Amino acid sequence: MNLAADGAIAEGRVFHVETLVSGRALVRDRTVPAEAARAVAPALEDAFARHDRLAVAVARRTRGGTVSAHGAFVVHPKGFHRAGRGAPAEAERFDLEVDAADAGVAVVDAAAFATARGAALLDPCAGYGALGLLALSLEVRRARAGRVIAVAAASIEDAAESDEILEHEGFRNDLAASHARVHFGFDVEACDLDLAPAPLRWNAPLWGAPAGFGKYDDRGAYHWDLYRTHDAYRRRADTLVSFLAANLPAGDLPVADIGAGDALFARLAAKRGVAGVAIDPEPRAIATAREALAAEGLAALVRCEEGAAESLPFPAHAFRAAMLLDVIEHLRNPQRALAEIRRTLAPGGVLLVATPAWRYGHRADPVYHLDEYREEELTRQLRAAGLHIVHTARIKGAYDDLVVLARA
Repeated sequence: MNLAADGAIAEGRVFHVETLVSGRALVRDRTVPAEAARAVAPALEDAFARHDRLAVAVARRTRGGTVSAHGAFVVHPKGFHRAGRGAPAEAERFDLEVDAADAGVAVVDAAAFATARGAALLDPCAGYGALGLLALSLEVRRARAGRVIAVAAASIEDAAESDEILEHEGFRNDLAASHARVHFGFDVEACDLDLAPAPLRWNAPLWGAPAGFGKYDDRGAYHWDLYRTHDAYRRRADTLVSFLAANLPAGDLPVADIGAGDALFARLAAKRGVAGVAIDPEPRAIATAREALAAEGLAALVRCEEGAAESLPFPAHAFRAAMLLDVIEHLRNPQRALAEIRRTLAPGGVLLVATPAWRYGHRADPVYHLDEYREEELTRQLRAAGLHIVHTARIKGAYDDLVVLARA
């Protein structure tokens, strides 16, 4: 193998590579001292004896007593997602199969390193920048050269600047991001799962599928009833619609209430004189919405249409705004849905998103929610869809929600 030693690092190199006695490649990012990388190398090498078809063993990263990264998932409903992030360090005690390594320290099988052209991908002249290790480990998996395992016993303290390096020399670097996008055929920070290459979708059975909304069978206009009977829910709903109204672009185009259910939010907007379209994939929800809106005398202001967020039955630039309230956590392929919303928003149109904030070890509604978000994950996914973040906020108290306003 022809690997660069530390004494011959090219100017601007993000990753350092050396050959271990075993012949495997030890890769570290520039924030990790060589001594620290070599100290965890035996634990990483030991993983090759414990895991079959192992190609990349990556060290767990901690910061201030919590997990910073236990590997990364890229072909994932939430997009780029660091496994275990935010968990207490002692809680992540088991090895984990992941899509990729993004930084820190990794040991790569010699044959897999050669197959994936690791030396070229990590070379700063190749243009992948801080996405080099991400590209290397994804290429290993795409080439079916072996598995990528995050090793709990190999733990390093993550440098505070590692996130900034990944952002500014990776995801926010036009050259690095475009190289990765062209190389893999999808955006590595927010993947459209329906376009993901099949070899990378090894963990698809873990994602689950959205639950049907059977509550419409026996609860009728469920959200309208909550609005009438629960003060905290009413104040939350009014706050969200008021926030959208305060940021609503001028014009005659309607506002889309996507995943509307029984159309409570479209109704609240209509009460302010804002015409809308309530869209939901469930025929029962649409029937309930039409009945409730008619009873309120709002049928002329809110049109109800059956349709899925991932394939909206509307032309481009059909709406001046869209609401995605308590919906994204239910979606099987959020990035496809956001791309559709972006397509149907008029230039300068806005999207308001609200979703329960993710808390380690807890989901507020384990029956219906596929994934819950951190703010960084949600804004990353919105940006990847071509939307510009205008405001972020939190609703606290009885709820713990992320709120983001984005503009097309």
